[in-house]
Amino acid sequence: MVFQAHDVVMFGDVDASGIGHFAHQVRYLERAEFFFMRELGFAPEQWFLTQYLFPRVRLEVDYLSPLRFGDTLRYEVQVGHLGRTSYSLDIDVVNETQGQVAMKTRLTIVTLDPASGRPTPVPERLREAFSPYLAQPAS
Repeated sequence: MVFQAHDVVMFGDVDASGIGHFAHQVRYLERAEFFFMRELGFAPEQWFLTQYLFPRVRLEVDYLSPLRFGDTLRYEVQVGHLGRTSYSLDIDVVNETQGQVAMKTRLTIVTLDPASGRPTPVPERLREAFSPYLAQPAS
């Protein structure tokens, strides 16, 4: 299953040429992750910084086509990898205005114990919530 959410390119996300600035576009991944986690029932104020920490440890981005101020976006999120202490979210940012994928990404996150700062197993509740969104391996 693929989670989807919608957004729009804002003026502050583009550079002087009117095209999305690459560093600002990373914010879309954060927004996509937020919408996804909220849909799964994980409110940040109840989850983050208290029971677990979720630092990002790797980001892979392919910028495939430009985004422009006012373009409508669709985030498509799947869990690409679910390991013992880490997971990856595969997030495609689709430019609905142009009808093409603008960004293909993979964001890798580690689950840490806030007291020790050491990796800890992905919580069972999160693992269960991710289960329907696990990407199918390429054949």
